[in-house]
Amino acid sequence: MIPIVKNNYMRQVGEGSSWTLNIDPLPAKFDNYFIESCRAAEEIYSLKQGRLYMLYSGGIDSEYALSVFLSLGIDITPVIVRMNPYYNPHDFKYASDFCDLKNLNPLIIDIDFDNFVKSGKILDIAKSMKSCMYHYSPTAYAIGKLDGTVLCGDGHPYIVKKEDNTWDVAIYEYEYALVNYFKNNNIYGTPHFNWYIPSMWGGFLTCNRMKELADNKHPGKLGSHSSKGIIYNEHSPFKLELRPKYHGFEVIEKSDIFKHEVFREFDNLPWTGSFHEEYNTFLKRLCVQ
Repeated sequence: MIPIVKNNYMRQVGEGSSWTLNIDPLPAKFDNYFIESCRAAEEIYSLKQGRLYMLYSGGIDSEYALSVFLSLGIDITPVIVRMNPYYNPHDFKYASDFCDLKNLNPLIIDIDFDNFVKSGKILDIAKSMKSCMYHYSPTAYAIGKLDGTVLCGDGHPYIVKKEDNTWDVAIYEYEYALVNYFKNNNIYGTPHFNWYIPSMWGGFLTCNRMKELADNKHPGKLGSHSSKGIIYNEHSPFKLELRPKYHGFEVIEKSDIFKHEVFREFDNLPWTGSFHEEYNTFLKRLCVQ
């Protein structure tokens, strides 16, 4: 059986204002993030059942995760979600071009997005997995269509700058929406590949870029999201293309369908909790090197 994360080392508790995470101590010793990612991929592959799938949004997180498996020669099928009528052109083209470059044959799952919204399915799925974010519902719908071992390249550690110029490790309740979907629907696999084993946390949080951010050596930076590509490339051979962050709904949010009342209902959903702990305190408490 593939757990959401190895040995259940991260566990969510409560919901909404009471939501938090209990995190076990991290290993005292670990290698860089790429090496630890490869170890995670090999472990997951040893536990897989049936065909191995990776949800590939065209974003850098899922591209990194997919690239880890490909670098190990592991047979894995990218899954690209196409929201019609062509609502996610940037992400779809980027994902398709990457697959062409790597001679991969992706599985494309089409969603009639207008009907997905008007039927209420986007909201029903969100509520079923306790998500206050509409962005996860199409991905969850696509996951439910797969039979085998399903992975997502989510779950990378994140730090955010506070007003006093210190930095917090931050994790949000909505990041556990797909975790809930996997558990509720007995999906075999994990949506959190990018922190599947605890040593991946250590490798990511103590890399040069994260230390520099926490030491305020990059003026103007307010969070680590824009540094992910640098971190993914630091020790890997991939040379992933650095590009602006997209969430996949840029076209939708400028389209008529976004005026539908169902989107306003998301504003009142309660699953808005978060975990915050000062970066150095987090490292010291969890005993990483």
